[in-house]
Amino acid sequence: MNELLVVNNLEKTFMMHHFNEKKIVGCKGISFSLDKGEFIGITGKSGAGKSTVLKSIYRTYIPTGGEMIYHSDLFGPIDLVQATEREMLTIRKAEIGYVSQFLNVMPRVTAIEVVAEALVEMGEETKKATEKAKEILQHFKLPETLWTSFPRTFSGGEKLRLNLAQAMIKKPKLLLLDEPTASLDNASKEAVKEMIIELKANGTSMIGIFHDIDFMETVVDRQYHLQDGILNEKVNLSS
Repeated sequence: MNELLVVNNLEKTFMMHHFNEKKIVGCKGISFSLDKGEFIGITGKSGAGKSTVLKSIYRTYIPTGGEMIYHSDLFGPIDLVQATEREMLTIRKAEIGYVSQFLNVMPRVTAIEVVAEALVEMGEETKKATEKAKEILQHFKLPETLWTSFPRTFSGGEKLRLNLAQAMIKKPKLLLLDEPTASLDNASKEAVKEMIIELKANGTSMIGIFHDIDFMETVVDRQYHLQDGILNEKVNLSS
């Protein structure tokens, strides 16, 4: 079996308790499969539910329907819809990474500590983790003068590069990318592309949301478009 993740009829409905229990459908009927080492790109208009799909897989949003069978190294086949919070925390720490444009870190932790800690959590010795953190921060062209600074002072592009470094240094089994090239210049985009290619070569599977179609088409294997709650495969780019 080559499938890493199989999503069947995923649904996420938000209950607006302050508006007479109004329900808002974030996504529904989402079905697709992701093979090991494959990269799927998802496009669609703002508000179509793309980020909802990724956050449901990562379980920062708790799905309200469907199933997501993920083939975990730690737990074997596990339904991420039904997984416990403890199971999800363990899987996130060791197997699934998430990159967004927004940075959520402790207020008085430096950039290099943010990246190194991702490896320390996985059992890496602190000194070695710090050396690897330096290498990946250089790769993503985050100025060395910022390494010992607090990320809350960073620009949007700098925060995104730090997010990419923090997630990719772990070489996760599954990596979820929410607009991974937003706010980046061409040189930084090339660094992202190089790291994506390296991760794919080492077996990482990825799902990414993109507005930068030109960039997406250089890295993904399959492309889906999300519209009106329906996810349709557009073209097989690897054929």
